[in-house]
Amino acid sequence: MRILKGTIGQWGCVLLLLSSTNMAYPWGVGHRIITEAAVGAQPKELLDRWEELHRNIFHKEEESIRWYVENRFCGHPDWVDGPSRDEADLEERVRVTQFVYAEKNGKFLPPITYAGPDRLKWEGPRPKTYHYFTLQTEELNRQFALKGSKWYFEKISKAFRDEEDVIAAEYFGAIAHAIQDRVSPFHVWDGYKLQREAFEDGLAAHGLQTPEGSRNEKSINTSLFWSVGGKGMKATLKGYKPRSLGKTPEDASIEFTKRLFASREYAKSVYTDGDGFVHAHLADDWKEKGSSAETDSFLDLVATENAKLTADVLYTAFLLSK
Repeated sequence: MRILKGTIGQWGCVLLLLSSTNMAYPWGVGHRIITEAAVGAQPKELLDRWEELHRNIFHKEEESIRWYVENRFCGHPDWVDGPSRDEADLEERVRVTQFVYAEKNGKFLPPITYAGPDRLKWEGPRPKTYHYFTLQTEELNRQFALKGSKWYFEKISKAFRDEEDVIAAEYFGAIAHAIQDRVSPFHVWDGYKLQREAFEDGLAAHGLQTPEGSRNEKSINTSLFWSVGGKGMKATLKGYKPRSLGKTPEDASIEFTKRLFASREYAKSVYTDGDGFVHAHLADDWKEKGSSAETDSFLDLVATENAKLTADVLYTAFLLSK
């Protein structure tokens, strides 16, 4: 549940403004699993560069850049859009905003954190971050994907070219997170609410639309059936050779957008297979995010397919830097 805990006074006011209706269910460790596979498929030249050690001021660990990509940077959008348990991480949440694309009224605008002090200075709805594709139409979501990916290709490739490998890694981690959320069981329905409701209608007898089986215990909300964290899934790219998505950021963003929506369609086809994922997951304790080995085997399919796109994005940005 998205509850911000902070000091009394100003932060107490924010608590009153932010409600649990913003709660969402993340891919969980799925981001790490998919990112590890995607990074592992990269050419030796890139991997050697990312073996350099890095120390993040907030997290303190001295680890390789690659480790940070796989364990920290691939969570950047959640740091911008997520709640804070205490004030200790607020400075880092604001710092991370520079690596996340956002826009308002179709134009680029730096993001505002959900929990940080910059939120107190902002009036009205925050700029939409490149995180969830929840705009009203598919065309708007495609345009959002197109513009944001072009921005990331430009940022990542420039950072590589300038030998700012940590900066490149932070930008890549941010777009990787969005790519992966697009196919999570919960967010695969973003922008397709009516399709989700129609599918849930067919499974109402299994409790998908009961209060106890729905988000925030409101049957009108998304069913908890989709709140699978992905802890037991695997992404396997052994032998996969990443391919270029285009020779310019513009061309790459066009191909990326096609692939992103195709990845979403593939994930949806897996999650709506009555004899596959649905049959397996109905047997789980899905109201408590239960996920059996059989259920995880279907998540493996989605994770592996999505890891290829994630790998291709990094590979393309690296090529563009040359």
